[in-house]
Amino acid sequence: MSQVRGGRCAASARGEESGTMIRNLVTIVASVLALLTLCVEPVQADGHLEIGADLRLQWEYSSPWDGLAATAGDTVTMMRTRIAVATAFSDNLDFSMGITDARTLSGHNSDALIATGDLSVRELYLQVADLSAINEHLEFLSGWSLGLGRSAVPTYDSGRIIHSDDWSNLGPAIADGYHLNSDFLDGAIDLDIHFLTLAKDPTGGAGSGDHFYGAHLAVDSLPFVDGSFFYWKYTADLANQAEAAAGGNADPGSSGEDTYGYCFSLKEGLISRVGIDVEYALQDGNRYDVGDDAIEKLDSLYYSIEATYDQPASDDFGALDWRAGRILATGTSSGATGQETFRSPFGAPHGTHGIADLVATSNVQDTYIGATMELMETEVDLSLHMLAADQGEDWGQELDLVLRRQQQPDFLGGLMPLEVGLGKFSSDHSTLDSTTFFYVQSSWDF
Repeated sequence: MSQVRGGRCAASARGEESGTMIRNLVTIVASVLALLTLCVEPVQADGHLEIGADLRLQWEYSSPWDGLAATAGDTVTMMRTRIAVATAFSDNLDFSMGITDARTLSGHNSDALIATGDLSVRELYLQVADLSAINEHLEFLSGWSLGLGRSAVPTYDSGRIIHSDDWSNLGPAIADGYHLNSDFLDGAIDLDIHFLTLAKDPTGGAGSGDHFYGAHLAVDSLPFVDGSFFYWKYTADLANQAEAAAGGNADPGSSGEDTYGYCFSLKEGLISRVGIDVEYALQDGNRYDVGDDAIEKLDSLYYSIEATYDQPASDDFGALDWRAGRILATGTSSGATGQETFRSPFGAPHGTHGIADLVATSNVQDTYIGATMELMETEVDLSLHMLAADQGEDWGQELDLVLRRQQQPDFLGGLMPLEVGLGKFSSDHSTLDSTTFFYVQSSWDF
């Protein structure tokens, strides 16, 4: 059975038959042609159709695999193809559709965390720019826009709490739902409201399933700082049922947890070349614990602070972008009668605690420093993460080096960008071994 962590899978199987790959590619091409055929008449009405596609190849090596003790080093090669079509039905109504084919070239295509198994509709979205323009009786909704359908979950602020991470082979996390947006006071306040469905039982009653309700308020009229305030409510129903079944337990019913907090950023230019960002969030409500087979009271905390400095170039050295910060996400203490583990609603983005993604996004204290510079038209990023635990054993340290080269006419024939990453994790934890992680990634846009 494959093992997945941070969007990566164990690669003990090797390769797929070339005939299978050819059939898959033919299927993709045929689907695109069918999609274009379906869109012919709407395109004629509007006069234009935008088509985009991208292919990403990624090869990863980890020794031991995912840091697991007594596990051999291994590799995995993944391929992700995305095709998108967009058109405007009118000046007020836009439509977009996207399909994705995600697979490994090392087997494990039955693993739903890294492979779609077949073409998957990852976007089917209708955007109304101004609701008041639909009907004269809706003038009170002037300035409000509405997005409806399937799309990537939103990303706000630093993205560590609310985000849509594009690292996984499936692409960004998606959900079905709607998104309302409006701004006030000449754009000084921006309000976003979301209702997202992650999973739904067609036979269930109203409100059953796994849902997120969210609101994000951005304010740029504050003195000294730009601020935002957010509230997200998660209702878990099918997720609890699946987790309980995996542990051999009966369906525990639904639970609900609230995540709320704020983010403040020092206004740009207030202190020359210096940036400061602070995020703070609390979680309460209740959460299912499979070990105790009970829905328990939840009380957890998260904060992060990051300072940046843009060092100008000198005669002897190029420009450097420095960053240093600290992240705390609480874990459940020994003997606690409730849940104290903070979980970002959509998980933390790839590389939050090092590119190897070995350390959980909860029960962690991450003190880090890093710098980015450009060398020979290549972006060079170096970072060090010192990873303690909020409760129990500390995790260790990770040193990362990432090189990014953009698509240029004189590089690899101008065909593709290239990204290479090397991470070295030194473990202090009994469940993890010291690990070397390496990846190479490239993509083509059409």
